[in-house]
Parts: sequence; C-alpha cells; structure tokens
Amino acid sequence: MRIIIYCLLIGNFIWAQNINEAEKLMDRVSDRLINTDLGSTIEFEYLFENESYKMNQPINGALSLFSENRFYLEFNNGDNQMIQLYNGINLFTILLEEKEIQIDEMNTDKGLFIQNIFNNYKNEFTSYIKEKNNKLTLIELIPKKKYNQSIFNTCIDTLSLPSCLKLPNQCKIGITSKMQESLNECLENNQGYIEHEILKVEIIINPNTLDMESIKQTNRYNGQTNIEIKKIKSASIDMLNIDGLYTDFEIIDLR
Repeated sequence: MRIIIYCLLIGNFIWAQNINEAEKLMDRVSDRLINTDLGSTIEFEYLFENESYKMNQPINGALSLFSENRFYLEFNNGDNQMIQLYNGINLFTILLEEKEIQIDEMNTDKGLFIQNIFNNYKNEFTSYIKEKNNKLTLIELIPKKKYNQSIFNTCIDTLSLPSCLKLPNQCKIGITSKMQESLNECLENNQGYIEHEILKVEIIINPNTLDMESIKQTNRYNGQTNIEIKKIKSASIDMLNIDGLYTDFEIIDLR
C-alpha cells in the first residue's frame, strides 16, 4: 500500500511540474510577443475545415500584437483584402475593395484567435507539455471546466456539503476526495458543466528562440483551425494610427 501511495504522489508531482513548465514557456513566449515596447508581427497561413467545409487554399495574413490588447491584422484572401485594428479605443475594420471603414467598440467576443490564447491561457486553460525535444516543444491547452451555477449550488445542497462552497462567492475550504467524487458525479448526471466550444489548442514552440511554429485549435463537431507561422519580427506602434489614410473611404459608425 505504501508503494502505491508513493507512486501516486510521485505521479502527481511530475504532472504538476509538467503544467508549471508549460505555463512558464507560455509566459516567455507571451512576453516576447506582446510585452515589448515595439510589439511583434506574426506572418502566417490560415486554414479552416469542419465536417461540411474545407478551405482549398490557405489565407495569408499578418498579425501585429501590442500591449493592452491592441492589434493590427491584415488578411489577403484574393480579391478580399481586409485590415482590422484596435488602437485601445475603437475597433476599425477596413475593407479595401469596398473602400469602407467600419468603426465599432471592442469586446471579448471580437477578440482574435491568437490574441485570445495569450490572454486566457492561465485562467481559461490548463497547459501541459505533450511532446518535446531539443528543437521543438508541443504544448497542449485544455479548457478548464466551467460550472452551471444553479446546478452546482443545487448539488451542494443535495449532498449536504458546506453552503459556503456555493458559487459565485465560493470559500476556499477543502473537501474530502469522497465528497469531491460525489460532487463530480452529481454534476455529470445533471449536466452541470457548461459545454466549451474549444476541445483543445496545440502550439508548437521552439524553446531556444521562443518562436511559434504552428497553432492548431480543435473545436466540437470536428472544426479545426490551423495556423502555420511563417515569420515573427518586430512591429511598429505607428501602424495603429490611420489618421490621414483612406481619406476617400466611406465611414460606417457602428458604435
């Protein structure tokens, strides 16, 4: 029995180390890309497919990331060329062929795929190292489970667990493994988990240069987004200022 307990403790310790190592690597990549004075530009190819649709050709794009969630995105899809930028105040969508600029407010639903990953990898995901060698590291991000508050609190009452465990102002007291098992079973049986659209995100990183090689996001219903990173370079904060540009474009204010 002591050997079994010892093995379990060792296994948990190694798993915790793995998660900690993955998060530290994500921290370093995030600092290199976003937390710099100049920001960074990521040149990439974008592909998406699901059960009913598959892109035949990738779309070329370039995304510049800056602090405070600011960004500048260029998409070149044949005749459909688009620029989108957020300068910290407003969201601008510039449709080059239509000669149109849409101005809107920024919200979390309009966040960018790559940007959202680096904004949320600590709070919304559990990250761990799936594979690694001297040149490349594969990090997998798994969404953390979210509870249906009403069902969660009902399970607390049904199982006669301490009421302070109820959401949203949950206390930090611990519960026994048997209580946790009963709570998990109650949540599973009563659909107490909120279904997450994302199943997993896989990021391949060069741990020596901190360059990303690729990002793959797998959604429910077999939706898959693939981004191949072509180049990462320094950006310029000046690209967020479009004063004096596109003077002949129609302005559509959606705020």
